[in-house]
Amino acid sequence: MSTPRPTKSALALVALLFAGCGGGDRGATSEASGATELQTHSLFGEPLYALPDTTGEIEAADQALAAAPDNVELIIQAGRVRRNYWRYREAQELYTRAIELASDDWRPYRFRGHRHISLRDFDAAVRDLEAARERAPLNWDVSYHLGLAYFLAGRFDDAADEYMRCLTMADDESTRAAHSDAFRSCSQNADDPESRVAMTEWAIRASMRAGRDEAVQALVDGIPEDLPVEENVAYYQDLLLYKGVVEEEELLNPPPDASYRLETVGFGVANRMIAQGRIQEAEVVLEQLVEDPWWPGFGRIAAEVELARLRN
Repeated sequence: MSTPRPTKSALALVALLFAGCGGGDRGATSEASGATELQTHSLFGEPLYALPDTTGEIEAADQALAAAPDNVELIIQAGRVRRNYWRYREAQELYTRAIELASDDWRPYRFRGHRHISLRDFDAAVRDLEAARERAPLNWDVSYHLGLAYFLAGRFDDAADEYMRCLTMADDESTRAAHSDAFRSCSQNADDPESRVAMTEWAIRASMRAGRDEAVQALVDGIPEDLPVEENVAYYQDLLLYKGVVEEEELLNPPPDASYRLETVGFGVANRMIAQGRIQEAEVVLEQLVEDPWWPGFGRIAAEVELARLRN
């Protein structure tokens, strides 16, 4: 639902690159290890790099685009391929080009907004994703990423409102019918456990921070303990935590064969600690999360944001 889940080979590559980074001269060692261009810096000044494309995917997409340079579908495809290698600056340029050619198309706004999140530019993300919502108000992915952008910008009420807007469409037949072939609609929260779990978890996170205790309890009560979830296991584990089914310690110490990463599940724990006023405990968790080498992950980004807020 966010940055594509890392494969074992990708995680191994990231670990290798960061192992060579050591302390001070991270830029030189990253480039020497095979990482490519600097993309941005973390909120604590750490340089964040793209990964090398050893598959030729980007070159193939660019060759296809070169044959039809004004084809919006091919421009978007060339941008989306770059996400696999964290080449977000190039992707943004492509989405900007797509917007210039097709300003009524929701997709380049949605994808460029996501890339703004990756690059820690949250106000720009909000602007793009609000533009995407204007063009595709029923779109699940637009709502999900817009809510996240609001959350990261510290606009917790707006984030909670946006997530709830999408969740309440679950039983709306007109929403279910609209654009069913064009994109995933918010109505899919009704019968797709993966969509429901991801949207509900972020709705609870935002509602906790907005001080909406009754809304939080209603959302928690509405989640069954036996949902068949395969992709968004981390989000579901957080929901089970809120229901009292699992313990914090359990989630903060995942076994090596766990089907989720600490970066994702851990932020749910830390966010609840902040909402409960357990600031020192939250800081300990957040400090661990900001060290995660998978720097485009939403949990890592959110951890940077919250730790920066607490320290300021």
